[in-house]
Amino acid sequence: MSLVSVIVPTYNRRETIQAAIASVQRQTFQDWELIAVDDGSTDGTADLIEGSDPRLVLIRQENQGVNGARNTAMLRARGRYIAFLDSDDEWLPHHLELSVAFFRAYPQEDFLSGEFCEDGSPEGTAPFLHTALTHWYPPLAERTGSSLLKLPPGEADPYLKVFARVEAVGAWGRDIVARTPYRDVRLYRGRVFEHMRFGFLFALQPTVLTRRAREAVGLFDTRYRIGADYSYLANLCRRFNANFVSLPMAIKHEYASDGAGLNEGHLSTGPTRFEFERDLLHQFEELFAANPGENSEIAALRQARQFVVGRAALWQGNRVEALRYLGEAKQSAVLLWLVRLAPTPAIANRIYVGLQRAEAIGREFLMGPTAWGRIARKAWGRVRGTVSLDTKT
Repeated sequence: MSLVSVIVPTYNRRETIQAAIASVQRQTFQDWELIAVDDGSTDGTADLIEGSDPRLVLIRQENQGVNGARNTAMLRARGRYIAFLDSDDEWLPHHLELSVAFFRAYPQEDFLSGEFCEDGSPEGTAPFLHTALTHWYPPLAERTGSSLLKLPPGEADPYLKVFARVEAVGAWGRDIVARTPYRDVRLYRGRVFEHMRFGFLFALQPTVLTRRAREAVGLFDTRYRIGADYSYLANLCRRFNANFVSLPMAIKHEYASDGAGLNEGHLSTGPTRFEFERDLLHQFEELFAANPGENSEIAALRQARQFVVGRAALWQGNRVEALRYLGEAKQSAVLLWLVRLAPTPAIANRIYVGLQRAEAIGREFLMGPTAWGRIARKAWGRVRGTVSLDTKT
């Protein structure tokens, strides 16, 4: 029996699945089985990989969606540890070895995750969680009046906005990390369920869990065709201590986009973007907003998510759903007006994006250090009847 069961759902990924499987074969830890579930592909994906490795178990089924395919694989898995990989992503070679070493050193723990990025190289890499805790989630927390992401006094490490403890990687993983190009790697630990209200803290691809954790959390929720990994990971965090190593473990090609921030073939950014964002909103509501007497912070976060869903509907040309979710969000009367009056949702979206860019340029001009910036701030201060931000001439 293999120690690790690797779960790989796939649907029409003939162009990418061989690279995904090759990244498993390149692991410096080799005691694994790979369970690939072909979810009704019509492009010959299953035929391409069948028999390519004696450790590969191929299951064919009629289309049930990615979560149904993951569940089929999880029910077949025999390993002590469960690991996940999507068929359009890749693991970095140290992923399984470092994960198994962690569990051997901390047998009481039940899941470990790590960073993921777009290319795996230390130069220019933007790890997901570090970026989220530096740029994305803090402004959201500030707007909603949350103190959850405040750093402890005297600390500057963004990961400590979420995790309660940090320690150096011990003898269990020091040599493994030394063979990677990454430095200053640390192990972070703590209970982080409440922080999941801001969004993903982890992805499935760099996550490994024990069989007892899989049995406790159960299977993926097939009510959601896309994005059920959010509620799955949140429930994992609700039940267990989170452990996180601050080096990339996987390459998630969703972020290797077309230059406009989108990968048209990916579930969360392509044609199914609206459905993905809507499913995340519904999962958020079940996890954090089920109480009718929810606090103002949760209500504000719900509205922020409704706005994102509305923008996704607008991007896809769905005027009815855009009006519904933007109306519930109550965050932009200008955008609602544009959606109602513009000839098409696409035009409304382009106008709104243009207004946002103009506002950002104007804000940069007003706050800039130049003489023109000082003049503009003084003029703006007079218009508003306030004291100028800069009294220098």
